[in-house]
Amino acid sequence: MNKFHPLFYLADDSVSVKICSSFYTFAHNLLTGFMSLRVFIICISLIISLPCTPQTGHTINQTDKVGRKQGHWIKKYPNGNIMYDGYFTSDKPAGEFKRYYEDNAIKSVLIFNSDGNEAMATLYYPNGLVASTGKYVNQLKEGKWRFFSFTKKDLLISEAEYSGNKRNGVLVNYYPDGKPAEKLGYRNDLKHGECLKYYPSGKLTLRTNYTNGNLNGKFEAFFENGKPEIIGQYKDNLREGLWLIYTIEGNQRFRTEYASGVPDNSNIDIYESEYIDSLERNKINIADPEKTGEIW
Repeated sequence: MNKFHPLFYLADDSVSVKICSSFYTFAHNLLTGFMSLRVFIICISLIISLPCTPQTGHTINQTDKVGRKQGHWIKKYPNGNIMYDGYFTSDKPAGEFKRYYEDNAIKSVLIFNSDGNEAMATLYYPNGLVASTGKYVNQLKEGKWRFFSFTKKDLLISEAEYSGNKRNGVLVNYYPDGKPAEKLGYRNDLKHGECLKYYPSGKLTLRTNYTNGNLNGKFEAFFENGKPEIIGQYKDNLREGLWLIYTIEGNQRFRTEYASGVPDNSNIDIYESEYIDSLERNKINIADPEKTGEIW
């Protein structure tokens, strides 16, 4: 066999053997490194392609050592739907705080100040329309609140001033076109002061006064042509003194004197008495829009 054949040459030459060994080691390391790089790239690609699911279980509904709520809190109804979703700082709500109806419809959105004592609120009807907007201070209504229609989006139906969750100041109810339907004073959630009611045309239909929730003082009702329909007096919700009723032409059709709600004429026509009662009901009473979402 030819000793100069390359294989025999390498086998016989110690220097050549070392060179061959070094080359083999280099080639092996290169190949191994290349494979490792490929494996690394494949692993990274798989990690990136996996769906990103945030792991929040350990960050919500936490309390501190003394039991105060801290951070992100989510409370749910028995059916699994969210009741509220918001943040706490030492048991006080902070930032945006949302509440939901049991069917998952939004119920309220409150934006709290840094102290957690005040919040600008937007409340919603179950149908998703805005019901009211205003401010809470220590969970009580404060300042001007606005109330909206249950059936028509953003239709303002009433505005009222609050102090300590009680109406204090003037309440205004509106017709659908935005004209005032009624202006009524309140004190400590009781009707107090002048009450004015208007026809849709804007003309005055009634003027009277309240004291701590009771009718007191002059009572006037008007036809739309501006002429008086009823003129009388109240004392602690009872008719008192002279009462007059007029026709639309301005002619007097009835008069009598009252004492503690009792007319001096025992033969007063039942029709006339019921007529006064019906006018009072129709001209004074408007359903509370805060409770009904409507005034008409």
